[in-house]
Amino acid sequence: VAIDGPAGSGKGTIARNISKKYDFPHLDSGSLYRGVAASVLETGKKKIDEKVALEVAKNLIPQAIDEKKIRNREVDEAASIVSSISGVRQSLKKLQRDFKKINEKKNGIVVDGRDIGTVIFPNAEIKLFVTASLDERASRRHNEFIEKELKIDKKLIIKELQKRDQRDKERSIAPLKIAKGALILDTSNMSIDRVMEKVCLEIDKVIENLRK
Repeated sequence: VAIDGPAGSGKGTIARNISKKYDFPHLDSGSLYRGVAASVLETGKKKIDEKVALEVAKNLIPQAIDEKKIRNREVDEAASIVSSISGVRQSLKKLQRDFKKINEKKNGIVVDGRDIGTVIFPNAEIKLFVTASLDERASRRHNEFIEKELKIDKKLIIKELQKRDQRDKERSIAPLKIAKGALILDTSNMSIDRVMEKVCLEIDKVIENLRK
């Protein structure tokens, strides 16, 4: 299952739910870019050093990524920049494809990101493109920060999301776009239960066809 979508669209939540329901190993490709970004920032440089980023990406060990260190606004911004570096994307593309090889004996895998259905697994049996309105995505991010007891103005979050969206859509390598044959899910006014109903119908249909 290949899931793409912009920041705050709900793709990660959907991927985790699919993983739990169907016992599919899950890879959040964004955590790989965040892992590279966090390591580059740890060098103390204020700007992203491309050479350092390339070296980190080549030697990245997904299991060594500390989730607590990669979930903050500074890493968010740095990951967006890192993801525009061609060599970094090439190294992480291999890691993502290796995830499928490692889990080839499983019934399936679920991977979410921004170029999963278009670049990483263009032949995935199921492709989803998850989106939501800018205001809804900002509200979700805002609530996440509140839960972490961080005070951040929602207007600032909207600006950051707009900046990220533009960078994702306009980058020359693997821009964010809807994969051919993808089911489009606008989660703006949908509960996670309703979203999962639609997703599970799609997955069950494909599983049934594969069994024939």
